[in-house]
Amino acid sequence: MSNTFDLLSKSEAHQITSLVKTLDESTFDYLQLELSGMKLTIGKGNAPMNGMAAVSVAAPISAAAAPTMAPFEAISAPVAIEPPPTAKQASAARDDGTVAVVATTMGRFYSKPEPSAAPFVSVGAKVDADATVGLIEVMKLFNAVGAGISGIVTEICVEDAQFVEYGQVLLRIQPSEAGTGAAKKK
Repeated sequence: MSNTFDLLSKSEAHQITSLVKTLDESTFDYLQLELSGMKLTIGKGNAPMNGMAAVSVAAPISAAAAPTMAPFEAISAPVAIEPPPTAKQASAARDDGTVAVVATTMGRFYSKPEPSAAPFVSVGAKVDADATVGLIEVMKLFNAVGAGISGIVTEICVEDAQFVEYGQVLLRIQPSEAGTGAAKKK
């Protein structure tokens, strides 16, 4: 049986090594990634089974060992995946009437569209439900973070260029009376 990793370029192997290191430093148990027909699941614990045999890295991978990769072991038990927290669920953590805007993925949070630009929002800024309040970058892919509710920004909970985790509160918004129906706090 040929080694699947022989088909990877040094750059791809380096990127996978970087992903393993990032995962190892996070509180996440696993990461699933699918790009251009390639599916990769790495983890420190159990990953879900999606009708196919998923694999998990059995040991940390050093940069020198990246091209040959570490041995893999089959995952034996599926793990339940929770959907991203909604604004209403996130607001339940505090009883001050604010709604939390949370990270829908892990990555690096950017409060500005570019380093020399002004931030998307600041404390006291009025935002519409469809306003962009920041960006989360994962592997050079930038994902816009929307406010999700109209109101006034009351708190910014993370710093620019800070690494954030899935579900982490990024900022809080005090809903306006004309807030969106789905996200409006009752």
